[in-house]
Amino acid sequence: MVRTVILIGLCFTILYPFLVKAINSFKSFEDYLDPSVQYIPKYFTLDNIKTVLQQMRYKQSFFITLGYSTLIGIIQVGISALVGYGFARFKFWGNKLIFMLVIFELLVPPQTLMIPLFTRFRFFYGGNNLIGTLWPVIILSLTGLGIKNGLYIFMFRQFFINMPKELEEAAYIDGCNTFRTFYKVMLPSAVSLMVTVFLISFAWQWTDTTYTGLFMRGTNMLADTIKYVDGGEEEVLAIAYNNTAAVLSVLPIALVYIIGQKFFIQSVERSGITG
Repeated sequence: MVRTVILIGLCFTILYPFLVKAINSFKSFEDYLDPSVQYIPKYFTLDNIKTVLQQMRYKQSFFITLGYSTLIGIIQVGISALVGYGFARFKFWGNKLIFMLVIFELLVPPQTLMIPLFTRFRFFYGGNNLIGTLWPVIILSLTGLGIKNGLYIFMFRQFFINMPKELEEAAYIDGCNTFRTFYKVMLPSAVSLMVTVFLISFAWQWTDTTYTGLFMRGTNMLADTIKYVDGGEEEVLAIAYNNTAAVLSVLPIALVYIIGQKFFIQSVERSGITG
């Protein structure tokens, strides 16, 4: 009973801001001016949602963000699985040191790297300017330096360490080389973790404002189009539109989590990150 009460309290604390913003999205201008209206609107309206959808160019931005976040998620799953398997199964000079650097990557705030990364992609090899394109984050993900890549590598390493070595030995006896063993034997066993890493990567990329604002200005990413929301000179309308824009941006991620939550539970149980 105590555990249930604590969980309910934590869930309420986390969900309360989102629920308030969701309710405020349906309030009319009169409801915001009426001090007696706290949660349930007196004059239910969809005008806020319609206006924000138009200002954000939501349909176009949604599909651009969906495709891009999916691509980044797939890249990070592939790279992290390969690197995590290498750390888990192969012993080479500097193995522990390099893995410590991977973990250290999680502790470095991305804001400290903004200037050197911006300079690097502004004057890319040959003087090419990649700012304002989708390439910077793709390149970072391909090299294992994308958003939270260190966490994904750690999760895959923990998972593969707990896999029995007899599976690989049997594959080697059957004539498989190292890469084929990884692709045919180890990856199929890590499907639940792969889905989990993909969902986490997808969610982080979807809601990212740091790299999106730094590298991809003008690409109509959903996190970047919130700045187009304008309530005019009315402060009340500005608050209403911002609440609505935040809900519309986060809602797809909430739906993705509801659909894929069972994979989170399975991966945590099998990857050993809690033990």
